[in-house]
Amino acid sequence: MDEAFFRATYERYWSRLYSICYFTIGSREAAEDTVTEVFISLWNNRDRQVIENMDHYLVRAAKNLSLKYLIRQQKMDAALLRMVDTLQDHHRHSQPERPLEVKEIRAMAHRTLESLPEKTRAIYLMNREDGLTYQQIAEKTGLSVKSVEYHVSRALRALSQSLLVVLLELSSHHSGTI
Repeated sequence: MDEAFFRATYERYWSRLYSICYFTIGSREAAEDTVTEVFISLWNNRDRQVIENMDHYLVRAAKNLSLKYLIRQQKMDAALLRMVDTLQDHHRHSQPERPLEVKEIRAMAHRTLESLPEKTRAIYLMNREDGLTYQQIAEKTGLSVKSVEYHVSRALRALSQSLLVVLLELSSHHSGTI
């Protein structure tokens, strides 16, 4: 595969692969990154493999990398939530006389939610405050269930990261260390 063939392949397939990745992931940025990853892999392995059906190869690669992305995101979300739970447990056990400052945590949650894109915030609130399922939100908004999952996951990740910062700050204020 020479550079001209690679460039022609890129131009021919980029939009299609982006559509596949976006439909699967639900994020423009992540879909673009995933398509880029497909083409980087294609270029890096150009001398090691013979591709008989480029269309099939690229579509399969885009689907596989999109699914891997979703799995990584789920694992990261779960790890962040476990970390927050661990920090909360540690704080409760190390300072039982001082409950977590609920006011600070609520303020952090409010600030974090306000900083999210409107669509992400609205979807998160429909799920968490209104109690709607992902399917119900998808029907109400016209989005795919995967897009709804992405937005809720994005909000949870932002809230988890903010909560982690607040817990670390509280921990360092109360113990003098981080």
